[in-house]
Amino acid sequence: MGMMFAFAMVPMLIAAGSAIDMIRANNTQAILRGASDAAALAGATSGKVNDPRFIENIVKNYLKADYAIRALKSVTSISQSVDTGTATFKVTIKGKIETTLMALAGIKSIDIESESEVNIGQQSLEMALVLDITGSMAGQKLIDLKSSAKELVNILETEKASYSSLKFSLVPFAQYVNVGLGNAGQAWVAKPVPAGWAGCVGSRPSPLDESTDATGGTYPPLAGVACQAGIMPLTTNSFAITAGIDSMVAANSTYVPAGLLWGWNTLDSVAPFTEGLTKAQMKAVNGRKSLVLMTDGWNTASPNYPDHAGTDTALSDAKLATICGQVKNDGIELFTVAFQVPSPSMKALLVDCASNADHAFDAANGAALHDAFTKIGQMMASVRLTK
Repeated sequence: MGMMFAFAMVPMLIAAGSAIDMIRANNTQAILRGASDAAALAGATSGKVNDPRFIENIVKNYLKADYAIRALKSVTSISQSVDTGTATFKVTIKGKIETTLMALAGIKSIDIESESEVNIGQQSLEMALVLDITGSMAGQKLIDLKSSAKELVNILETEKASYSSLKFSLVPFAQYVNVGLGNAGQAWVAKPVPAGWAGCVGSRPSPLDESTDATGGTYPPLAGVACQAGIMPLTTNSFAITAGIDSMVAANSTYVPAGLLWGWNTLDSVAPFTEGLTKAQMKAVNGRKSLVLMTDGWNTASPNYPDHAGTDTALSDAKLATICGQVKNDGIELFTVAFQVPSPSMKALLVDCASNADHAFDAANGAALHDAFTKIGQMMASVRLTK
């Protein structure tokens, strides 16, 4: 009877041992996946997709840090490949772990494998940061905005090597937008330029105030109005952009349509600003244009042509909705961030304004604002895991 019991126990032990060994294999495989993900991302962002030694060191250091090397009987191969057709970089790791009770059934090791793939398409990215610096943004709110906007720039800047071109523009706005004193002589600024002009421009007659059409008319320079930090056209100099963000000062009322329109102007390839690539050029490099619109309130001014001294805020909201649609129709990816916005109708307008629901953020505090800008950076990142 004892002998028969012993024989009966063997299959039970093998079954129990198999479950334990498979759990070990799954746990080790998860760590292996972390190693292949890390190697794929590191290789792609460092430009070393064709350097086997670099990739191997990334994998081994990762496994050593996670103690997976103790569970692995061996790492049998570490390989990488680049597919230029799909613009992807792949890292594959194969290894073995020793079994315990499964060895009683003649199975002495289990093969495990992990494969990670990242998109390394050489995109061109042009991003406009359209940021509300009205008086209600004074104090901690402006501090939070500066930190958050700079974090977005930094996230994308760390992947600069993976882009064929990476450019940012900065459009601070309040009741007006400052196009810069240096543009006084440009053909798109109405003449004569009044004495005491500080750089602010008003609205062109409707419906030109909803369009970037450079042939439709000039922008009226306004004298005697408060003018804040000027627009920074698209540039590859991210340090200049972050310095521009740091220099922003909060003051004045809110007219969001002007900020959005001029953000769109900076991304356009025609005057007033011509630093943006044409649609054909962007298509050739698998490029993307995006705009981030952030505001902390609702429209408190409206076009009074040419200035924004009007009080028809319903008209302002309608203008904003129209421009949002025009921006999206122009192929621009539109993000909106509502920062402590108390108006449900304005929140709804910003949600509708965004390219989709995932592109609309509602930040109730500084931490949420930072999370929103971080998420946008991650969503726009060129190098990303695809498998």
